[in-house]
Amino acid sequence: MNNISKLFELARSARRNAYAPYSNFAVGVALLSQEGNFYKSCNVENISYPCGSCAETGAIATMVAGGDKQIAEILVLAEGSELITPCGACRQRIKEFSTPQTLIHLANAAGVQKTYTIAELLPLAFAEKELKK
Repeated sequence: MNNISKLFELARSARRNAYAPYSNFAVGVALLSQEGNFYKSCNVENISYPCGSCAETGAIATMVAGGDKQIAEILVLAEGSELITPCGACRQRIKEFSTPQTLIHLANAAGVQKTYTIAELLPLAFAEKELKK
């Protein structure tokens, strides 16, 4: 099984566990770290909307807790009338643990529909160098 197929299966299994009773918008994410480990997560809502967590955030936190610090590829799986991309906050989180070439695969139930780099999804990102001014 290649990386994209494994990422898709992991994201699909995570999406099944999403807790989205308010929006009914389930998201599953899987990522492959530069170290070769796979991690997955789903979105978790809360009646107080700002208290929920995105699937991307959960997958990154799981990766960091597992001892890895850099994303090689990440796959976002969701259903919608348009292809779903990570929200702005998640793009910034992904950027923190990526290189400009890190691949972001966007998928629906039929499979991966588009692949971008994080640099394409978040051009002119806020970076550590801005904190040193």
